[in-house]
Amino acid sequence: MNDPNEEGSAKLAVITGGGRGIGRAVTERLIQDKWACLIVGLEEEDLRDTAAHVTSLGGTCVDHVCDIAEEAGRASIARHVEELGTPLKLLVNCAAQCTPMPVFGQSQEAWITEVSTNLISASLLAGWAIENMHRNRAGVVINVGSIYGSLGLNNTFYPGVYPDEGQPGPLRAPAYHATKGGIAALTRELAVAAGKWNIRINTVSPGMIRTAERPIPAEQTRLLESATPLARLGTPAEVAAVINFLASDEASFVTGAEWIVDGGWSVW
Repeated sequence: MNDPNEEGSAKLAVITGGGRGIGRAVTERLIQDKWACLIVGLEEEDLRDTAAHVTSLGGTCVDHVCDIAEEAGRASIARHVEELGTPLKLLVNCAAQCTPMPVFGQSQEAWITEVSTNLISASLLAGWAIENMHRNRAGVVINVGSIYGSLGLNNTFYPGVYPDEGQPGPLRAPAYHATKGGIAALTRELAVAAGKWNIRINTVSPGMIRTAERPIPAEQTRLLESATPLARLGTPAEVAAVINFLASDEASFVTGAEWIVDGGWSVW
């Protein structure tokens, strides 16, 4: 892995959940525009593999294992950035958890874990990033949401995954939906607070995305594609392309917005 202090690495991006799925695709896309990346998450093997891959492509990437849901984990990210000495110009809050739970038997522990990982950490890390960025009067925060932050889940498209009958009650993902709805609201609130320092904050909300870590069975793929106007599932790279745009000067007058990347899923 390379050091962000190397010559030519003038801008640093922190990506949570950067070792897999959309987070990995974001890292791969950002290095094409000469970002130095600090990727963080819980899975050491995934982080190291991504860092090694990015480095092999000529990029600058450092991996850091920590739990962003814990204060100590977030503090370790701040220390790492300080030690690297490269100006923080981008935070991508990509890490998330989704725990299906029966409606009549919801787990407080699962709720706390999911809210801490998906929403509280995003807000606290954004607050840290804004404080860091406002010294230079520039920076970008991108929160990864979901179309399920504004839509209910139709279990017809998830055969065998979210049964509508059973004990104790239907199986759903209420905490995930609530936290992703909160992400969009959080973005709007922080965008207002940080705008005076030329810090832009936006949400990118993916729809049905196929990732290597979560293979989708053929029948479910067919159902999801049939409900998508573009008639296919999206890729992590397509989400990463939008994030890369919002991180760039091309989007210099865009803040407080939610960018939906779902192939048209939510329009009908």
